Amino acid sequence: MAEQLAEYLVSGDDFLQWESAQEFKYELIANRIYPMTGASRPHNLITAKLIALLIHCLQAADCEVYPSDMRVQVDSSGTYTYPDVVIVCGEPRFRPYTTQDTLLNPALLIEVLSPSTELIDRNQKRRQYLQIPSLIGYMLVAQNMPLIQAHLRVDNDWRYRAWQGLDSTAVIEALGCELPLRDIYRKVGME
Repeated sequence: MAEQLAEYLVSGDDFLQWESAQEFKYELIANRIYPMTGASRPHNLITAKLIALLIHCLQAADCEVYPSDMRVQVDSSGTYTYPDVVIVCGEPRFRPYTTQDTLLNPALLIEVLSPSTELIDRNQKRRQYLQIPSLIGYMLVAQNMPLIQAHLRVDNDWRYRAWQGLDSTAVIEALGCELPLRDIYRKVGME
């Protein structure tokens, strides 16, 4: 559905100026504007638990965890998104001449899949995200079943991993983090 709503082929600079005057958030993917949709209760629970687990895991690391209000500049020409969870390690770099609201060097991006955005998250965003030089991983988290799929960078190659079931634990070796699916999906209705 969100793909059908894509409109206006615009440049990144035009988008940033236009979006700053809008009441709601939008994403620019390959120079097309997509409205951000509201999130369901399961989506919000899963996102909150991911953030809590990652903050706890990374508390001694030189990393920061952001919720979906941190805009990420994926490329210089036309992709600006608001992933559900963003992690940056080391010194965060931001788009010049703006407030610190557009991150340039994410390490890990996580999208909690929604019916209206799943195709975009799996296709357009994945293709764009995997081109970010600083990125070590892109994770897709289902909200209708305990399933996490990930594209993780290993020795400059992208490797696909999946963890399914409440007894599984997603492992992000580059960050030294383990994410038990039982903890992520608790109270979502899959126990």
